Amino acid sequence: MSTIILFRGKAGTGKTTLSNELGKRLKVAVLHKDDIYDSIANDVPEHEARNQICFDFLYRFLHTVIASDADVILDYGFNQSDAALKFKHWIEERGGRLMMLHCICSDESLWAQRLAERSKAPTANQLITDLAKLKEHYKQVRSEFLDGEMVLDTIQPIDSLMEQVSKFHVMR
Repeated sequence: MSTIILFRGKAGTGKTTLSNELGKRLKVAVLHKDDIYDSIANDVPEHEARNQICFDFLYRFLHTVIASDADVILDYGFNQSDAALKFKHWIEERGGRLMMLHCICSDESLWAQRLAERSKAPTANQLITDLAKLKEHYKQVRSEFLDGEMVLDTIQPIDSLMEQVSKFHVMR
C-alpha cells in the first residue's frame, strides 16, 4: 500500500524544510507544489490557473504513485480543511494511505521573520511575504486541525520534530 505523507499549513510555517528533511531520512521523493507553480509562472500568468495546474498534476501523479505501490512526500498547503478531507478520501478510495502533518509556527515573530526573509527574493508562488497580510488572506479559510493528523509546531528543533514524525509514522 502506498503511503502519501502530506505536509500542509500556511506559508512560512516550515513545510518545505520538514518535508525535505523527512525525505532525506526516509529516502523518499518529495514533491513541492511551489516547484510546479514556479516552473509555469512565465507561461501561465493567472494565479488561479497556476494553482489548478498544480493540483491537476498532483492527482495524475498520485495515480501513478498508488498504482506503483510507491511512497511519496508532498509539500502542498491544503489550507482549506474541506479540500484536505476530500484529498484524503480520494487517496483512500484508490487504496493509498495518507498521513497528514499540519505545520504551524506558534511564535509569530519567528513566522514574520521567515516571511520577511522570503521578501528579499520571493519566488512566483511567494505572493505574500508579510504576516499581517498573510493572516488577512487566510481570514475566511477554514483551516482547523483534522482528526488523525499530527500538528507540528516548527518552533521546535528539527530533530525533535523528526522524532515526533517517526513515531507517528510507525503508529499508523
